[in-house]
Amino acid sequence: MGISKTQYMGFYSTLQWTNIPSSLLGGFLVDRIGNRLSMPISTGLIAASHTLFAVGALFKNYWVMWVARALFGLVAAPSAIANDNLTVKWFQQSMLNMVMAMKTSLGRVCSVLTLNIMDPIYDFVSARTQPMYTLGVTLFTGSCCGLLCTLAAKLAAVIDRRSDVQKHIDHPPVAKDDSKKEESKFIRISDVRRFPSTFWLIAISSALFYLQLFPFVTQGELFFATKYSRSPKEANTINSMVYMVGAVSMPLFGVAIDRVGRNLYFLMTGLVLGLTSHIMMTFTFVEPYVCTVILGLGYSLVTTTCWPLVSYAVPLRYLGTAFGIMGTIISVGQAIDTYFVGFIVDTAGYMVLEVFFTMFNDSSCVVVFTGRVNRWPSESKYKTTCSFSQATCVRQTL
Repeated sequence: MGISKTQYMGFYSTLQWTNIPSSLLGGFLVDRIGNRLSMPISTGLIAASHTLFAVGALFKNYWVMWVARALFGLVAAPSAIANDNLTVKWFQQSMLNMVMAMKTSLGRVCSVLTLNIMDPIYDFVSARTQPMYTLGVTLFTGSCCGLLCTLAAKLAAVIDRRSDVQKHIDHPPVAKDDSKKEESKFIRISDVRRFPSTFWLIAISSALFYLQLFPFVTQGELFFATKYSRSPKEANTINSMVYMVGAVSMPLFGVAIDRVGRNLYFLMTGLVLGLTSHIMMTFTFVEPYVCTVILGLGYSLVTTTCWPLVSYAVPLRYLGTAFGIMGTIISVGQAIDTYFVGFIVDTAGYMVLEVFFTMFNDSSCVVVFTGRVNRWPSESKYKTTCSFSQATCVRQTL
């Protein structure tokens, strides 16, 4: 298309910034209108926005593509939040950590698959179309994936509805008491003030961990090539070990956590592993493969535990809002952190950057280790106890 690298990166930064209001308001919207309606609508809009992106590429119009990316970011979050809500609803009593881990792992696998499959698709299309149409036609394959995603979301909504109807038949309600009426009320934005401090501790510690993880992977290839004098190909392989190890180990850790419990011990272990990896890369010349494998294991443990922990700290009817707020905190941190990382690399080098990452990881550990026991103050149906001192999180029905 003949666009500059700044314009090309604009597609990514636009998506990141628009994802902030999408996550913040999307969670509230999901809790307001329900998972079964939110997910098909959101995935349908995702498919439509990506189709607009492909149309812009077909006609070589950069600004149409830019608007399409902005729309993509604005409509994407409700789908992911509703998906997480249904996961908690279906698997809360067992296998929640494993299923959450498998979702993230499959997402990483599909990302790698997409990056490797797009070039062959482009070559296949270019051999059968005129060069001016090749990019646009190639991107239309994403629209097909979006359509399949919409159909899958609709199927999930139908299954969820049938399950609720069957539960209602098997266990009909005896009477509608005041607590049920209270629970059926629409949520309000002001209800966020009632979220326990445990939720905010989980969200902040996770955001601090991701502040060092994702920017490190972005800069990792050049870091390994510079400090360890590795070839660009080997440096890329070393850097990719973080996600490869995470994709493989997440389901395994999920099974272990579901069997053993002690969610917060696993979360603490993941944070310590991440901190250990950055200390090794900053102050030693230990084989970089070892460092990235340790960081990948830490990433796997943190991701496997932090999202399910939210469902223990917040009542189910507020879960979408909680997931949205947590995603917003992470997105805001990532959007701001990117500029600091670029500035540090340009002015101070990778040594200072690693100290910067170590500081974030250490702060995440401090947030978790200074937590206290919390309880949702006015929830009549559930008692949720999250003990950071005993590293446990338990949700009991009163």
